[in-house]
Amino acid sequence: MTIYLSSNKIPALQAFSLHQRQAILALAQAKLTVPEKFILNMIKLSLLIPPFFFIANLQGFALAASVVIVLIAYFLLLRPVMLFFAQKYLANAIEQYKKSEL
Repeated sequence: MTIYLSSNKIPALQAFSLHQRQAILALAQAKLTVPEKFILNMIKLSLLIPPFFFIANLQGFALAASVVIVLIAYFLLLRPVMLFFAQKYLANAIEQYKKSEL
């Protein structure tokens, strides 16, 4: 499976608008199994804990700059991982979205 950085790069979702892609991805995320959700949450924790310890010792401008950098990095790293996990549920999510749209 290919890792995508954005939902508009996924071939199955290219025909949909941004709001439709978000709704379909939410449906696909809801279909994740418990072990997949656990792994995804462990990845989130592994991305958040080290920067938290680093930021906890900072003060002033360095604190604000570090928080912004960590948030940007968090979303840039987490989005492709979430899309990777949701890819195998996209076909079902698209069908479910089309049924609910009618």
